This record gives sequence, C-alpha cells and structure tokens, in this order.
Amino acid sequence: MPLNLEQPKRKTGISLTPLIDVVFILLLFFMLTSSFVPWRIVDTPLAVSSAPKADAEPKGVAVLTLESNDGRVLFKNQLFVIDNASQMSDLVEQNQDKTIAIKAKEGVTLQSLMLLADQLKLLGAENISIANAFSSKETK
Repeated sequence: MPLNLEQPKRKTGISLTPLIDVVFILLLFFMLTSSFVPWRIVDTPLAVSSAPKADAEPKGVAVLTLESNDGRVLFKNQLFVIDNASQMSDLVEQNQDKTIAIKAKEGVTLQSLMLLADQLKLLGAENISIANAFSSKETK
C-alpha cells in the first residue's frame, strides 16, 4: 500500500495585500506628480487707457470708474465706497433711468469689477454695462 505524503490542499483565497499596495503606490504617484498651483487672477483687458478722453459723458449713461480693488468708485469727481450701502443706494436712485457703465483702472481685477456690478444689481440698478471690456490700449 502506497504511502500518501501529500498534504490536503487548502482552499486558496485572493489576498488583498498586493491590491492595497498597488492602490497606495498609485495614490503616491498622483500626489507627487500633481501640481498645487494657487488660484491666479484672470488677466482681462479692463484697464482704462492712460490718456484721458475729452469726450463728454453720453446722454443716458452714468459712467462709474472703479479705482482700485478695495472698492473705491469715482463718479463725477466724487468718491464712493462699495461697502457703504447708503452711499451706493443713493447713487443708484439718482441714476435709475440711466445705463450705468463701469470702467476699471489699471490693475483692477475682474473679481472686483463683478463685485461692483453685483452690488449695483442688488441695490436696484437695471441696466449695467462694462464700458471698456473690449477696448484696446491702441484705440484712442
């Protein structure tokens, strides 16, 4: 009678250890190859040309000039601040029947421009326009 020295085969299961190793290696790869770039300011042609124009304000249009990113607005040589709701509300009420055109000075971001437009809309302005969004510096 022959001697059976083979041990009974155990049921083999799928080991998850290599799978977890591969997942961690992929995670490490994507973490090291991705770049963490901070948000950047969108460069737009919003700046008013440096040479002042001698044109008078068109009839039915109130031109606001956004002076800086901190919310200073110039209208008819009078300085307004976006955060001052009563001042801005008076400005909108005085020009309710006009189109409000917004110009931006050099260095003003698109975010600041949109913040001003949103504030004017919230205060009841119906017609708002970005006056020089598509003007180039060569155009005079």
